[in-house]
Amino acid sequence: MFINIGFRSAVCAGCGVLALSMASGAAHAQSADLDWVGIAYVWAADIEIDARDRTVDIAFSDTVENLEMGFQGHVEAQAEDFGGFVDVSFMGVGTNEVRQGIRANTDVDMTAMDLALVWSPEPEPFTGIEVFGGLRYIDTEIDLLLDPEPPGPPVLRTGVDKSYYDMLVGARYAAPINEQWRLVFSGDLSGGDTEGTWSVSGYGVYRTGPHRFYAGYRHLEMDLKGRAGETFTETFSGPAIAYGFGF
Repeated sequence: MFINIGFRSAVCAGCGVLALSMASGAAHAQSADLDWVGIAYVWAADIEIDARDRTVDIAFSDTVENLEMGFQGHVEAQAEDFGGFVDVSFMGVGTNEVRQGIRANTDVDMTAMDLALVWSPEPEPFTGIEVFGGLRYIDTEIDLLLDPEPPGPPVLRTGVDKSYYDMLVGARYAAPINEQWRLVFSGDLSGGDTEGTWSVSGYGVYRTGPHRFYAGYRHLEMDLKGRAGETFTETFSGPAIAYGFGF
């Protein structure tokens, strides 16, 4: 599948931000009295696309088989009361399969990047109730073609190829269980160029020294305008595991 210039630019920008953030954190964490954490995670997401009263599902097993590119990462720094983070997810998936007499040819390229400031009133960073707000950037390209089998006039042909900028607000709660274990719950929503997006997640976290191990679930839903002006609903939902390093 062809990855357009906008998608490549978003990928490069996201990787650049993550790399610069990690390098900056390693260089200035002690002098600036900041607590940093860098996280790389694998999101076993099923993908669902709703358009014109029709739904196309791409199970995670199909996503792995047809994945052309994918990466998820998170870098965050916190001082006494305030901090900030960048979170980047992108994936490119293409499928061509027949279900119930309909051939679904689907190409999905998605980049989501959150840049946010965090207010953390608890004495210990990354603990308790935290509120964040900032910018959500989404670059998505969807091509959806539904053909009957045997071949005939297309049942549906539509798509979207656009970048969106939303204002983002959210909150999360990190509940310590003991010195090693904690539970983290997060929710957010955004609006602006999109018709609205929202996400929720929950993780169990095991910490030993600077190492963090995460296991949980994440759901992201986005309402977007298609090429013909119709509303697209793009959903990514599934379990996730991650490794983080604090410094």
